[in-house]
Amino acid sequence: MEQETTKGRASVKTVIKSILSGDILLLMRVDRALPYILFLFALGWVNIFLNYSIEQTMAKVEKNKKVMEYYRNDYANKTYEFVKAGKISNVKEMLDKANSEVTTPEKPAVIIKTN
Repeated sequence: MEQETTKGRASVKTVIKSILSGDILLLMRVDRALPYILFLFALGWVNIFLNYSIEQTMAKVEKNKKVMEYYRNDYANKTYEFVKAGKISNVKEMLDKANSEVTTPEKPAVIIKTN
């Protein structure tokens, strides 16, 4: 009878002996849960990999935000230059600087009608 009560429980001597011999996992019956432990280990690695890839993507997004801001400013400057170059007064100044004979018309254009 006495052996039956100690059979389900491990004594301190048995635990120390199993730790030293490397059989502690078998004593604790962890071998039954080994597939679950491996599955959790794989899930942990997947989690680490996904977090790393998300972090890399966020770094690219931040870098691209800076590039986009640069191109927005460049676009605004070029649009301003384009609008500024199309003004009549600026066109006259550019023609005068180039010593061109082209000037603004003195009388309006005539529409030619043909019958």
